[in-house]
Amino acid sequence: MNFPPAVETRFPDFADQTGKLAGLGVEFFLASNETVRPHLNEGPYGYKLSWLDFTDTTEKDWSVREFLNLFNVINGIAFGDRGIPMPQWVMVDLILMPAAALIAGLPQDEFAAMVERSTFRFDTDVKQLLRKVQEDMRASGYRGPVPVGGYCAAPSAEPGRWVGWSLWSLMPAVGLGKAAKALALSAYRAQKLDGVTQYDNSALKVHTEFGALKVLVATVPFHTSPGSFVYQSDLTLPAGGELSEPSFLLDPFDYSRQQAMQKDIEAGRSEFYVLPPGHVRRDGTTYVPILEKELPR
Repeated sequence: MNFPPAVETRFPDFADQTGKLAGLGVEFFLASNETVRPHLNEGPYGYKLSWLDFTDTTEKDWSVREFLNLFNVINGIAFGDRGIPMPQWVMVDLILMPAAALIAGLPQDEFAAMVERSTFRFDTDVKQLLRKVQEDMRASGYRGPVPVGGYCAAPSAEPGRWVGWSLWSLMPAVGLGKAAKALALSAYRAQKLDGVTQYDNSALKVHTEFGALKVLVATVPFHTSPGSFVYQSDLTLPAGGELSEPSFLLDPFDYSRQQAMQKDIEAGRSEFYVLPPGHVRRDGTTYVPILEKELPR
């Protein structure tokens, strides 16, 4: 018997925005290769994804290679202020070969209009950089869609457990990030999801919509971005019954407190969870709501 993917069972309405997004011109693509295609769900939430094989050299109306290159370039622009652009070999070796990338694209006219009307909060140079992308597309003659968001994950050694990264969107307030992540997790048929993000990352608002995040590692000094932590979402948990009251509000830049949390985790004294909505404002400052569960000794 084929059971629906765990994310669809727990969050049945999380892709409801796909119809509205399609009305805005957004098309969702699943980029991978034919070797793993039979293991992917190309119809998440009943929405048919457009298949892209990165190894395909067949002539098309537009270049798949250039589309994926644009995904990499614009992904780097979206994450540029954090210093973690994705090298192309990473995209090939860790996404397109073992798994798939869920990519949202816009036709070029709609993309140009979006760039001009948008105010990008995460980097003042984004609009200038995206205009340069448009200039490069005109110079190359590329006529295909332009990536405006996406999500990537790769399978881990544990069956059903995936490691995700690179949730991004250039279209705020329309539910693109949430829809992209939900469609991707369904396409992967993920049961558990691990990831690394930062306490100050606005993506926490989307990540915590998929339930409270269990903090596996409270501080990752080795990571490029300060304030990074490792979390897990268990998509097999029953809906409802979320942990709602925080034990304390964490300053995203309080590295000493994050180190103390890690010591408690390592000693088996406590578990920590990042609660929805991921960020709360108090007296003009952003904090992360944290639930601490003390463990029996």
